Amino acid sequence: MVNEVIKGMFIGIALILPGLSAGTVIIILGFYRRFLEDLAGLHIKPYLLMLIGAAVGVLAGVFFINFLLDHYYTAIMAFILGMLIASIPLVVSCNNYKTLRSIYFIRIIIWPVLLGVIGFYITWFIICEPARTFTVIPPGGHLHFFIGGTLSSATMVLPGVSGSSILIIMNLYDDVIRAISTLQWKNLGFLVAGFSLGLIGFARLLSALYRRYQKAISFLLAGLILGSTRALLPVSFGFTFFAFFILGATAVFYLAFRGKKIDSSRV
Repeated sequence: MVNEVIKGMFIGIALILPGLSAGTVIIILGFYRRFLEDLAGLHIKPYLLMLIGAAVGVLAGVFFINFLLDHYYTAIMAFILGMLIASIPLVVSCNNYKTLRSIYFIRIIIWPVLLGVIGFYITWFIICEPARTFTVIPPGGHLHFFIGGTLSSATMVLPGVSGSSILIIMNLYDDVIRAISTLQWKNLGFLVAGFSLGLIGFARLLSALYRRYQKAISFLLAGLILGSTRALLPVSFGFTFFAFFILGATAVFYLAFRGKKIDSSRV
């Protein structure tokens, strides 16, 4: 029970932490494919405790993440970057880390590689480019929150797509943070409604595609994750950056190698 809440807290923090996708966290935790299938079939009950944990993670993130970023920005960004890079082989191999070497024997065909390049381009040149923003009219209104929630729900099913990045692109990030910190229930209601609708829709679509095009979708997700690293790259590299980068990568390998069963349900 406690374990499920803690998982949810990590997912909630990822939703608002710049550069980190909730979908990537779900991959690392080992239930990504099962999560897609359950959402597509509206099997929500197994995730109720995670939802509670995610809500706690979001609230905690709003009040503490900014403090950490202000004081330990390089360390946190390096840690997240290490996690992202270490998760890419896990995505592409479509297996577990005990058979990680199988990644080097994957048959390379044109479509999976092309989709990987497209995913990389999307996150590197569009989602992680802060100058590219658009605003739904009226800005900060209920429709803005609803559409923002719908689009940001993709971060739960698309690794590499940061929820905060989507909100920044929509010029909605500050409004959402303010709505959470001041408990603007009406705006939050529209945000959650859009998020729930989009989450189920994206999960159904990706689950159906994954069943037919597993290798191609795996490369697409890997490209999305790799492209998202742009938002985490520092101006200069130093000992602190490399130290926390290694810690982040080590954390992913540790979670994958522990006694948990990581099977084909994981991308």
